Amino acid sequence: MMTLYVICLLVGLIFAVLSFVLSGGFEAHVDTAADVGVHVDVDGDISGGDVGVGDVQFPLFSPVVIASFVAFFGAGGIVGLKVFFLLPALSVLVALGFGLGMGILVGFFLMKIYKYVQTNATTQVKSLVGRQAEVVESIPADGVGQIAFAGKGQRLAGPARNEEKKDIKRHALVTITRVVGGVYWVREHIDEKLRDVVPEPQTAKKDEQGQ
Repeated sequence: MMTLYVICLLVGLIFAVLSFVLSGGFEAHVDTAADVGVHVDVDGDISGGDVGVGDVQFPLFSPVVIASFVAFFGAGGIVGLKVFFLLPALSVLVALGFGLGMGILVGFFLMKIYKYVQTNATTQVKSLVGRQAEVVESIPADGVGQIAFAGKGQRLAGPARNEEKKDIKRHALVTITRVVGGVYWVREHIDEKLRDVVPEPQTAKKDEQGQ
C-alpha cells in the first residue's frame, strides 16, 4: 500500500503543476453579465467548472482539484501507515478522508480566486462605458467593425457594433455604451454628428462664390 500512496502523491503533485502551467493559471467558469473582451496581443479567457455557488461556479471537477485529491489521498495514506501505524484497510479510510477534505478546501480556495476575477472584470466593464474610442475598421450598419482606445497605459482594441444600426466610417470617434460577450456597443460621438450636419468651411465658401 505504501507504494500506491507514494505514487498517488507524486502523480497528483506533478499533474497539479502541469495543469497550472499548461492552462496558464487556474481554470474556472465565471458567469458575468458583461465580458471585458479587451485584447492587446493575447486574448484572455476563463473556462471550466461544475457546481454553481452564486454567480461563480465551484470548480469541483477541475484538473487542479482532482490532482489535489490524488496527492492528498497519497499523503493521507502515508500518514496513516507511518505516523498512526494503522492497518492497510484503515489507512485507506484516512487517505480518502484526507483527500476529500483537502480537495474541497482547494476547490473553495479556487472559488474565492474566481470571484475576485469576476469582480475585477465587472469593474473594468463599468469603467469602459462612456469612454471615447476611434474606429479603426469601419462598422457596418448590421455588422462588426473594430475600435481602439487608450487603457492601462497602452492602446487596446476590440470588435464593435453600432447601437444606432448605421454605418460608421474608419477614423470616426465613437462612445462606448456597453460591453457584451466581448463586443463593444458604441454610438457615434456628438462631434461626428455635428460634422455631418454643419458644412465644412471650404464647402460653404465655394457655395458663396458660386452664387
